[in-house]
Amino acid sequence: MTDVKFNRQRATRVQLAIPVVITGSNQLGMPFKEITQTLAVNSNGCLVELVAPVIKEQALVLINSKTNKEMACNVVTLGNNVKGKTQVGLRFAEPSPRFWGLAFPPEDWDPSTRKLPDPVSR
Repeated sequence: MTDVKFNRQRATRVQLAIPVVITGSNQLGMPFKEITQTLAVNSNGCLVELVAPVIKEQALVLINSKTNKEMACNVVTLGNNVKGKTQVGLRFAEPSPRFWGLAFPPEDWDPSTRKLPDPVSR
């Protein structure tokens, strides 16, 4: 994931494999549908690996296979093609923190300042 600009998103990322379906049209206007899973998610989108060729700013529809919720999104980053798959960063048309069914922490939450449990000797 380090070679994809998705890491620069400001929203808190969670590395999580959620089954998704991506639909759209290829450069010839032919529709495609690809079943894949997320590599990371946040309230603004996700990172996935796709076989289907896509281009930056391309409009797609993302379907969360667990909830059947659909979200319009755009391609924002393209990583290297490895073994026929490309890491693709997708951004929702509008922030949707509840799309993944996760509770994201507030944007001002800094994990480095949180209290850690005191070690208990047993």
